[in-house]
Amino acid sequence: MTFITVLITLLALSVVTYLVSLINNKLGAYFTIVTSLVTLLLLFLLKNSIGQLASISLFTFKLTTVGWYFSMVMVVVYFTSAFLNPFWMKKMIYPAAYNLFYLVSLIGTIGMFFARDFITLFIFWETVVWTSTFIIQMGKSRKSSYVYYVVSAIGSMVTLFAMMLVYQVSGTLEISVAFNALTGQPVLALIVFFTFLLAGLSKIGIFPFHVWLPMAHGSAPHTFSPVLSGGLVKMGAFIAYISVSAFAAYEAFSSSFTIMGIPAPIYIIMVLGAISIVVGTVMAIRQDDAKKLLAYSSVANGGYILIGILLFDQLAFAGGMLHLVSHAIASATAFITIAIVAHRTGTTKMSKLGGMIHKMPITYTVYLIAIISMAGIPPMGGFVSKWLILQGLADHGLLFIAAAAFFGSIGSFMYVFRPLSAVFLGQLAPKHENVKEASIMMQIPMYLLTIATLLIGVFPKIILKVIAGIQAEAGIQEIVMVGNTIVVANGVLDTFRVFVVFGYGFLIALVIFILRRKSRRVTLMDTYTSAEFVHTPELLHYSSNFYAPFERLTKKPYPVLNLYEKVSIKIKEIGHMAESLFSSPKPAVTIFWIIIVFAIFFLGGVL
Repeated sequence: MTFITVLITLLALSVVTYLVSLINNKLGAYFTIVTSLVTLLLLFLLKNSIGQLASISLFTFKLTTVGWYFSMVMVVVYFTSAFLNPFWMKKMIYPAAYNLFYLVSLIGTIGMFFARDFITLFIFWETVVWTSTFIIQMGKSRKSSYVYYVVSAIGSMVTLFAMMLVYQVSGTLEISVAFNALTGQPVLALIVFFTFLLAGLSKIGIFPFHVWLPMAHGSAPHTFSPVLSGGLVKMGAFIAYISVSAFAAYEAFSSSFTIMGIPAPIYIIMVLGAISIVVGTVMAIRQDDAKKLLAYSSVANGGYILIGILLFDQLAFAGGMLHLVSHAIASATAFITIAIVAHRTGTTKMSKLGGMIHKMPITYTVYLIAIISMAGIPPMGGFVSKWLILQGLADHGLLFIAAAAFFGSIGSFMYVFRPLSAVFLGQLAPKHENVKEASIMMQIPMYLLTIATLLIGVFPKIILKVIAGIQAEAGIQEIVMVGNTIVVANGVLDTFRVFVVFGYGFLIALVIFILRRKSRRVTLMDTYTSAEFVHTPELLHYSSNFYAPFERLTKKPYPVLNLYEKVSIKIKEIGHMAESLFSSPKPAVTIFWIIIVFAIFFLGGVL
């Protein structure tokens, strides 16, 4: 089995899925599940082909451990999210197109991760951008897709400039060889580093390029939001990896000014990652829409991943790469649970929900496990990855960035608890009395992802072995593990022992719960109201202004959004001016341009 065979097979299955969807869109949606599963199996078989080269037409590929790692994460997210597709076909305006774009975007990610040259990287990158743009348009708001595309396009065009610049210097499009030509040219290397990395920063949602995440995630079809957060934003992490590995950023900036032992250009990007953690955390706490809350959570977690990868060392790098997996799985799980709630209730507004635990206990339990990982609480995967990142930051003495990372971990307790309390706990509204649990088909991805979250937390060696291979490819010291114990300079972490300790605590709590006196369910109207008659049960819902004291501290307008709003207004004004000059029906304007054209024609040779 060759990589080209895999690509052709996936492309053929995508066309078949589209044709089947034209006849029966629900059957076509099931084809997306099958195709994603086939992709997962084929990629798993390619593990033994690492190091092989492949080419087709203008595209060249190289099978690398890091490409395989990113591809497997992506396909797992696509596969599990695809289980929701059949239930949303009736709500899709263009269901056949959705199924096609869903699979083509998956092909684009795989081609990008194994790209050997700039042309292949850019074309497959743009394939993902365009297909995902069309899918986002099928959601609530077209404006969100426009913002998403504009931010992506700016990053893509600037990165294309970096590729052309490198090609002009090196004379080759092969990524690793082309970047080597920048050795000894610090100014050029600095320009290429920032411009090439821009596409990655915009895709992973790093401040100040993060504005598209809450808009796109909030407006995208519920079936695609898990893919956006759990999968596609991780494409930016891949660009960050290329920037410090193939580009060899530390070597290129070895003679430049350093901050805390880190070359200044790299440190600046790491600071942006730290700011993203803080901004994403603060903004997530303020959200009433569950999907937007999780989107801002992705901004914060993208900061963790970026910091870990850019440190490019034994611990933080391993933590960043592990966090890429743990967050992809936890975020996809959380988005899937919210999508199922929205499917049953018709809303993602937390102020309109509550008490879903009584109707959807399985969905509640799955969401609970997912947010435990997102908050970095043991024994889930998010705890191990954040622990490694913080260990790496401590080893380098990066106190400011470590403080931001610690703030994000504490703040994440607040924002992940809000949906837990407002959506699942509290009182059940009368209009949701007939809500049912997720169907068996919807429960399958929740079970798979929950098991994966537990396995990564208890047995991280499964993933860390692959990460050690990536570190070996990149030429950095590999993460050390003895059994289930991670060995670092400051001590050790026995993940299985942590699991046992928390397991005992859970069993004790379970015994107390079983033996204690059972509580009586109280309806919204069965409550003490100080002799005031409550006309509607909704008036007693407490999820509005959930963190009112905290929100009052951060109620000032968001300066970045205001800046972007002003820029967009100016661009519109320039557009209207240009339209009045070039598209005016007035004869005087036409005569004016005729005179200008003739003047240029006759005076051009003289000038």
